[in-house]
Amino acid sequence: MALFILSLTILFVYIFKAGTNYLNIKKIFKDYISIFSDARKHLWLFWGVPVLLSTALVQVTVLTSELAEHLSVFLSILISAFFAMLSILVSKDTSKQTGKLYEQVLKETASTVLLEIVLCMMSLIISLAIIFLPDSIKCWAQIIISIVEYYLVFVMVLNMLILIKRFKALIDNG
Repeated sequence: MALFILSLTILFVYIFKAGTNYLNIKKIFKDYISIFSDARKHLWLFWGVPVLLSTALVQVTVLTSELAEHLSVFLSILISAFFAMLSILVSKDTSKQTGKLYEQVLKETASTVLLEIVLCMMSLIISLAIIFLPDSIKCWAQIIISIVEYYLVFVMVLNMLILIKRFKALIDNG
């Protein structure tokens, strides 16, 4: 267990450390947060409300191995769909569009898709950890892990609403 915690700590520090080229996801979060530069109060809706929702859901049910297995299948499918969306966005030809607003919406949509991929991968790792952890460890950590997992899922769902709105804007104007 100590090796597991040490490995996760090293990965976590390396991911958010400045100057790392391979695992640095800070830019993805910065690009996403820049979408809300004019409306910081909306960040509360997309990142604060899921705390309340996940805490309430944990009081109803904690994450079990069976639920984590179903969730990992769902998350794997979502990751594939998000990579497909990202490939479509990257291949979009903006030379035909003269408006800066269209290019900005396209960039913000790609940033949101990238964030969704990161959140899905984090949630998938947690789901797999729940499946493989022994029952003795799950007892004391299951509530905390459930809150984090449910939080990530609710954040993903709310951000999918942003994606739907942005895709509609891109389709209507492109």
